[in-house]
Amino acid sequence: MLALDDRLRAAVGERELIHLIEAPTLLEVPLSPYYCRQAILWNNLLLPAMDLAAWLHKQPKANNNWKLAGIVAYQPAPNVALGYGALLLAAIPKRTQVTDTLACSLPECPNGWRELAISCFRQAEEAIPILDLPHLFTGGLLTR
Repeated sequence: MLALDDRLRAAVGERELIHLIEAPTLLEVPLSPYYCRQAILWNNLLLPAMDLAAWLHKQPKANNNWKLAGIVAYQPAPNVALGYGALLLAAIPKRTQVTDTLACSLPECPNGWRELAISCFRQAEEAIPILDLPHLFTGGLLTR
């Protein structure tokens, strides 16, 4: 489970989160969307650094003092090489086991989870959306 800010949580698959960077050095990207104004250099790759909390709240974070970035891997289509991106996080991710019986509807608030998530599960009375990484990192959010 990923902490997108002090209230918002989301999840990715165990094999999708491949690396954590503490106190990441973020590079400003001019003229980019407010939720992806920075990039991070990782393993000689320049990766977009997404602030999904900013996207959900429809405004950028007041400060850019991120303590953690999670590097994620995704496959945009079958038989295509992996893609990589960074999610800006508020806390260290937590591992959790999920079964089909925990499936639930996406949260209604904040508005926008339908564009970010492919599914959702319930954890301690909280709905945790499962992120659609290929959609997020291949331009799917640019239509909003």
